[in-house]
Amino acid sequence: MRTHAIRRVMLMTVGMMLLVGVTPNVVLASGGGGCGRLVTDADGTSVSIRNFCFGPTILRVPEGETVTWVNRDDFPHVVLGANGAWGGYGKLRGGGEVSYRFVSSGVYPYVCTYHPGMIGAVVVGNGKPDGGAYAVTTNAGPVTQAESSQDAMEPPVVPEAVTPTSWAPAAWVIGLLVVGAAAIVASRRRRLQGTVAH
Repeated sequence: MRTHAIRRVMLMTVGMMLLVGVTPNVVLASGGGGCGRLVTDADGTSVSIRNFCFGPTILRVPEGETVTWVNRDDFPHVVLGANGAWGGYGKLRGGGEVSYRFVSSGVYPYVCTYHPGMIGAVVVGNGKPDGGAYAVTTNAGPVTQAESSQDAMEPPVVPEAVTPTSWAPAAWVIGLLVVGAAAIVASRRRRLQGTVAH
């Protein structure tokens, strides 16, 4: 009988934890970045940021073209080229736009540093870099900022160190403490009932 009550309390606690969503960290990433959609590939000159997703995921443009990112979310995002070679750490506010001009052929991947898995790429020309397979982009080119809408960008904040944090481990510890406390209460209650019955 005693183990039955403890088991019942433990099952109820685990069930409540699952209802609340306290589960181990799971990385959810997909094409376009964590939005659960497939990778999209299109020709054009603009990338829409909506529901934490770059769309299209892969944008194809000719050399010398200017590409505009439009943030349609209410949350700020970042458009930062791989290794920080182009773009910036400045937040693109909801409703804001920022544009970059791509002058040389190549593949230019980018991310939103605030939202893991939110990724995209601009394929310029035939996708082969002019300088060979090992060409490297720099802040001086071949990508330069063209324009941005007024007040679209917040001042850049470059993180000194990135330390991922999560409340899930603390929630598991609290959950285990609750289960332990419930087991102790159930045990004492049973003892009291046993002394009253005799």
